[in-house]
Amino acid sequence: MFRILLTVCLWAATILAAPSPLGLKFEKRAGQLPTLILPYATYRAASYNPNGDIYVFKNIRFAAPPVGNLRWAKPAPPNPESSIQDGSYGPICVQAPIQGPQLTGPGASSPIGQALNQFLAGIPIPSFKAASEDCLFLDVYVPAKAVENPGLRLPVISWFYGGAYTFGAKDQFDPILPLYHGDGLIQESGGNVIFVASNYRVGAYGFLAGNTMEKEGLPNAGLYDQRAALQWIQDYIYLLGGDKTKVSAWGESAGAGSILHHLVAFGGTQDPLFSKAVLQSAAFQALFDRKGMLENTFQNFTALAGCAGQGVACLRAASTETLNKANTALNTQTTPGHYTKLPTSFILSHVSDEADLFVPFTIQTDAQFNAFIASIFPPYAQTSGINSIIESRYPPIMSGISTPSNYSSERARLKAVTQEANFVCYVRFLSDAYPGKHYNLQYSVTPGLHATDLLPTFYNLNLDLDVFGQDVPFPLIPGFGSFAQAYQSYLTSHARTGDPNSFKRTVNLPPAIRWPMPGGVEADRFTNVLEAGDLGFRLFEDGQTARSRCGFWRDVQAALTAVGGYAPPGSVVSQPLIPITNDPSANYNT
Repeated sequence: MFRILLTVCLWAATILAAPSPLGLKFEKRAGQLPTLILPYATYRAASYNPNGDIYVFKNIRFAAPPVGNLRWAKPAPPNPESSIQDGSYGPICVQAPIQGPQLTGPGASSPIGQALNQFLAGIPIPSFKAASEDCLFLDVYVPAKAVENPGLRLPVISWFYGGAYTFGAKDQFDPILPLYHGDGLIQESGGNVIFVASNYRVGAYGFLAGNTMEKEGLPNAGLYDQRAALQWIQDYIYLLGGDKTKVSAWGESAGAGSILHHLVAFGGTQDPLFSKAVLQSAAFQALFDRKGMLENTFQNFTALAGCAGQGVACLRAASTETLNKANTALNTQTTPGHYTKLPTSFILSHVSDEADLFVPFTIQTDAQFNAFIASIFPPYAQTSGINSIIESRYPPIMSGISTPSNYSSERARLKAVTQEANFVCYVRFLSDAYPGKHYNLQYSVTPGLHATDLLPTFYNLNLDLDVFGQDVPFPLIPGFGSFAQAYQSYLTSHARTGDPNSFKRTVNLPPAIRWPMPGGVEADRFTNVLEAGDLGFRLFEDGQTARSRCGFWRDVQAALTAVGGYAPPGSVVSQPLIPITNDPSANYNT
């Protein structure tokens, strides 16, 4: 009898101690919010949007706090949480204001101009929002029908924000503007997509590199954070009715540039964990000199943190306050490969005026132009003659040298360099890498500046405002909504099927016209490029991504890689600009 009683007690104890099964708990009644049970924690939805019939799970951890020995290391699995999480805790990653974009023209150099630039560009000045190294959280926007029937398998959008790799967050503009929220996109899809937005480390915390970091830490840790968020989707999105085989990676500016890096990461041999992608204004300044310029930046940061000559171990042991000050100080000083074949469809876009915000008004002479070029390329670019080739390609004003463009000022000259080297030519490179798999787009709605395409991307038909304690729908930018919804219909159609035409708004003003893949793929310019402009949508020939323009920058990048000795062995890209007399792979593994 005692043995039977003991067996029953042990069985009961085992049942009581067993973890709850993974999945959703939900009783649909007034005031009730669903809970998501994960192996390491349980999260209650933070809110319900009755206008779109959408539940929002805020600040789900997808990795452990990257502090101490986890600084400049791959993200580690989240620590277990015993209590139910309500999403109220989720800081943005540590960041610092940078020298602002040129939104205020010549006044940008004044303190007031800098502050206004930061505000207009959405740069999170520290007083706007608390930041922490403990920041690896994601938000999930889920249609109610998936919550009620998690057996559904809906396509998933994974969003990566921009911010020059130095600032930004998944909810950067809250509570002022719900810019990176998924409500509008889900509503436009008819409740047929799930939206995920995740944080990643930025600035020195996320993108410090150099030879020492390669040996002692992890360069570009922010990219590994993004991959960890994509892995979370692979592991758990099915619990919310998502389909891990139908993930679309979306990003703008640095977010889009990050997606490009995921396509070439690991030599293009690993699954990037997404099957489709939308890259808006993919941007990054190619940095070649790992042992030189990048190592100098690393050493500069260690000195600012009081760790000169002591390497990554000292940085990992430093206080948060010390690293924050060093990151802020570093920001104030800042001035092709093998692609994975796995993704099946892309939207590749740029705005009509990518560079204007980023070109200083202080460049007014040929000497200043040349000095600026020298500051952004390795010293060996000067000695090898590459800088001179660039200066000739974009010749001084009224020089008499034949050139496809005539410049009205030194700033216009530098703007052409910036636009082609750092922005639009990535559309060309990706188009060439994925023939027959891409739809090309130029966003030209006035003023057509960098990041202005975010407004229609995240347009929400109704912005809920709190009026006397009640949520009151308020139309955001009256008159813009119909265009924005047509624009969104292309994007969400692509997320659902890989074809932006599948569910586009044809009965609309303006109508969403049929958008073919581009023509002229073997010619200098792409044709059949969709232009989203002031009067709606049309197809046109895109001169900004011309092969003759972008081919030059492909050759510059190949030359700089080889002259520096950083070309992968056996994969040296030929170029006609300069002869390579050194070992082009001498520094690849050192």
